Amino acid sequence: MQVTLISPPQNFSKTQETAGVVPPLGLCYLAAVLDVDRYKVNIIDGVAQKYWQTYTWQEYGLRGMTFDEILAAIPAETKVVGISNLYTFAFMVAAEIARRIKEEYPDKIIVFGGAHPTIMTRQTMARPQVDFVVLSEGENTFRDLLDAIENGGGWEDIDGLAYRKDSEVVINPKTKFVKNLDEIPFPRRDLLTMDYYFEAREPHGSANRDRWTTMLATRGCPYGCTFCNTPQIWQRRWRCRSPENVVDEIVKLKEDYGVEEIHFEDESLTTKPDWVLDFGAELKRRNVDIIWQTSNGVRAESINASTLDFMIESGCTQVTIAAESGSPRVLKEVIEKRLDLNAVKNAAKLASKKPVFIACYFMLGLPDEKISDVFRSIFLAVRLAAYGVDEVVFSIFSPLPGSKLLIRLQEEGKVHIGDQFFDGLTPHGDLFVSKSYSDHISDRQVVLLKYLGYLMFYLTKLVLHPFKVLHSVRNVLTGVQQIKTERALRTWLLRLLGKEHKRREGSS
Repeated sequence: MQVTLISPPQNFSKTQETAGVVPPLGLCYLAAVLDVDRYKVNIIDGVAQKYWQTYTWQEYGLRGMTFDEILAAIPAETKVVGISNLYTFAFMVAAEIARRIKEEYPDKIIVFGGAHPTIMTRQTMARPQVDFVVLSEGENTFRDLLDAIENGGGWEDIDGLAYRKDSEVVINPKTKFVKNLDEIPFPRRDLLTMDYYFEAREPHGSANRDRWTTMLATRGCPYGCTFCNTPQIWQRRWRCRSPENVVDEIVKLKEDYGVEEIHFEDESLTTKPDWVLDFGAELKRRNVDIIWQTSNGVRAESINASTLDFMIESGCTQVTIAAESGSPRVLKEVIEKRLDLNAVKNAAKLASKKPVFIACYFMLGLPDEKISDVFRSIFLAVRLAAYGVDEVVFSIFSPLPGSKLLIRLQEEGKVHIGDQFFDGLTPHGDLFVSKSYSDHISDRQVVLLKYLGYLMFYLTKLVLHPFKVLHSVRNVLTGVQQIKTERALRTWLLRLLGKEHKRREGSS
């Protein structure tokens, strides 16, 4: 059976912050568990395969392959098409791909998977062109579904699957998760053109080396922050691969693609600090020459002197701390994040004295947040700048389906889930258009506060750590990426020159 897996093109606006061009690991994992003798699989990465191309569809700006190009790339013999839909703001684009495929090839079976359809299952299945939805961890469910399709039926008992029976949507709850992640084969990156990612050089963090890629060492998160839908997707189950298994994959990446840098995209890589130490020890024991970073953020409490020193010795170049807010009230009452801000300060002080780059993430515009709370975040950012922290990121809160905060906003009548809501989330990360979900902060104010935070942080850096600022300016001008901010500024410089999405000279 021919199976085609699709990662949709990227929502894009000329005034948005930079977005990543990264391998669709979820699709690569799905392909990895399928029997190569029974299933012929190909992956269409709608972003990477035309990352230099931007265009308009309806009121959306998109980047990557056009819908016609995606349809043309689907092999005629394809029986099942799997479409990845990680983000809510990308749902309308994914749904349009499904609609066009069904219109052109009505016999093809369309399966959705990813965070959005896992949470918004009935809303996704309301699209008549979607035949199935795979919930949460999809490897075993997708494989079982393909087996059932091949046998002409029998999906009623498949764990974590949504389907139709007599025109009614039936949802089999997700109850079974892989206990031993080492049993899952390495993702099928051989189905991608890895050179596209090297050429684009747009990770979620920053690419210190030309040949970099993303990895997942763990799955899930044990915490229950109200702004996040991870608890609903993974049911607060945190599992890790063995350090030996992770290093095996790194060695293979070096051998197959010459990879020099790893970006861990895990929700909570350092949940078990001993695992990090064991991972670093395994890298050193096997003398693996690699650098790595925690681009998705870690808990501040997990950063101590011995752990950080060992991480650096094993190749860690950057640590990102997710503080979210400098207001104890917001942390406790709004987002329910059990975090002692002293741990953030201590981690920053410690890391600023080490040969490692450190970043801190904040979120603005949360429900119930007051301007005074935002100033507490800004004051904390200023203090971090004084310590020597390399960068901060102020992002605007966006309600995620399945999160406690979105459920609350729905109950209060402030959000109504539907196409208009999804449209309001697109494009994601716009520099000048943002919505505040606080009754105390207007949309205009949240944008101004965001840039006030950046201004205060970098003015403090300029005064107290001028050489760091000058070093970053040189990196921007020369195309070196050591922190995310440098990549973002470089992107804006190229955008002003009209060269942002040009392929590198000599690229095939």
